[in-house]
Amino acid sequence: MRLLSALSLVAPLVVVVGCSPAAPPAPTTPPAAAAQVKANLNQVMRGILFPNSNIIFDAQDTDPGAPPAPAAAGASPYAGTYGGWEAVENASMALAEAANLIALPGRVCNNNKPVPLDDPVYQKGLQALRDVAQLSYETAKAKKFDAMLDVADKVTQACSTCHDVFRDRVVDGKPIGMADRCTKG
Repeated sequence: MRLLSALSLVAPLVVVVGCSPAAPPAPTTPPAAAAQVKANLNQVMRGILFPNSNIIFDAQDTDPGAPPAPAAAGASPYAGTYGGWEAVENASMALAEAANLIALPGRVCNNNKPVPLDDPVYQKGLQALRDVAQLSYETAKAKKFDAMLDVADKVTQACSTCHDVFRDRVVDGKPIGMADRCTKG
């Protein structure tokens, strides 16, 4: 009798559990979107690298931690919500991320020639940019105003690695034109 009683209690549970919907499948992570190249190298340089390098260059002469002069406050990269040393930190990280952007396959120069991604000089310049971006970030994080002169010099050297070979060459006493950029001379 007890067995029959126990079975009469368990049987409805088995039916309920058996009819319950299965646990929902674990959510799947959507595949990462492929990187899309939208701008040419010149546009990335002018839109990201140039303005952010200028913040680092300015930090060699102007202490980002000092309050800006009232007359210049509106134009100071160090004024505002993300100003001061944080502006230098952010500029440094923008340079680091820009190194990733200019290393994307499919990017072209302003003259529609492919960026020389496989060239050892270009790779050396990318690594120099990444290294100096990290150095600049660490220097800004530590608020080492006296060290920014050395950082700015290293930014110039990193940029020159590629510019001297692919952009600022002189041929027959004349600077190369746009059509000859992104190629070695």
